[in-house]
Amino acid sequence: MRELETIGYYRRELGAGIERLFENALDWEHLPHLHDSSFEAIEVIDADETGWTADARLAGGMKVALDLRLDREEASWVTRTRVAGEVASEIVSLASTRGPDRCHVAVEFRMADVPEDKRAAMADYYRALYARLYDEDEAMMIARAEALAAGAQGLRERKTVTMADGSETDIPLRCPHWGLPLTAEPDDAGIVTCPWHGYRFDARTGVCVSGQSCRWQVS
Repeated sequence: MRELETIGYYRRELGAGIERLFENALDWEHLPHLHDSSFEAIEVIDADETGWTADARLAGGMKVALDLRLDREEASWVTRTRVAGEVASEIVSLASTRGPDRCHVAVEFRMADVPEDKRAAMADYYRALYARLYDEDEAMMIARAEALAAGAQGLRERKTVTMADGSETDIPLRCPHWGLPLTAEPDDAGIVTCPWHGYRFDARTGVCVSGQSCRWQVS
């Protein structure tokens, strides 16, 4: 592996508990949907409670291999990015709890082959990138905590939407996957796409047409 050097840090307080942060780190599915300005696509190779590996295509088309390893005891995880088989970066994240609904994350950016005169600019780029990613992630973590607090009752709430043919149907206010707000409207084919993970549902039947094993019950 090429030698990696630390080029900078990013630190942030988050308005969600540390378990939501761990859950977010393990959630590879949300990357090309919630973070569509950074990721175009992702294909998981393997995943479990300790991490995941995947092939991804970044915004702009670059293909990379990602590997994330989570250590709950140490409250840390390492994300490695490989380009053409070579490790290009290693992002080390260390979390600490601030209470049931708050936590802190400290991120260290380690890069390979960054010229001395480019390090400050590269560090600024990664700090801005992670600020945007955590803006998006924090919103999801807070919504996830609210969904867990609402329980099954939250999944029963409905709104009426108008289909392309002018007819109406009721869909849930929350996605049956994680209970996150289902703000999307049906498209011309009657499909509702969850903005958080990209799961796609038939608005009339509640069937998940993208192949995941969840659906909503039609009232």
